[in-house]
Amino acid sequence: MIDKIKVINFLQDFGCARLEHLQKLFNAEDNNFKDILNSNLVSKKNDIFVHNTRKIDDAMLVALDILCKYKNRLYKYYLGYEPIFITFITKENLLYHIIIANEENSKGIVKLVNSYPLSIPKADKLILAFPDSTDLENIDCKIPFVYTTYPKLEIINNQ
Repeated sequence: MIDKIKVINFLQDFGCARLEHLQKLFNAEDNNFKDILNSNLVSKKNDIFVHNTRKIDDAMLVALDILCKYKNRLYKYYLGYEPIFITFITKENLLYHIIIANEENSKGIVKLVNSYPLSIPKADKLILAFPDSTDLENIDCKIPFVYTTYPKLEIINNQ
């Protein structure tokens, strides 16, 4: 049985999550998480659960998609601050930052990544998610990174 307070706290921290994110991150593939809707702290829009103090954040949903892809390697994960949406540590003790760009801030994200380590906390690897691959050629980062496009999460570059 999953502690519904943990799920509500997760949604309070991260703002929103798809049903599949909750199922994967809480190891509850058969749970539909309807019991957390009774609390009046969480609402549901289609397959997205949203804490009532927050709104649906498409970039966070992309970050959670990526986090779920690393689920089998996760040790711990933490909410980051934009543009680093999530920081996580793997079982191999590697620190990753998930950085999400959108149409409006992609050029700024490229500058931020290129100025590493001055502008971003230290990590072993970055996961960069952009809406398309046009900014890839402008990235010159000293730290290894995975470059992916969303919403399909197709990996374009894996250093």
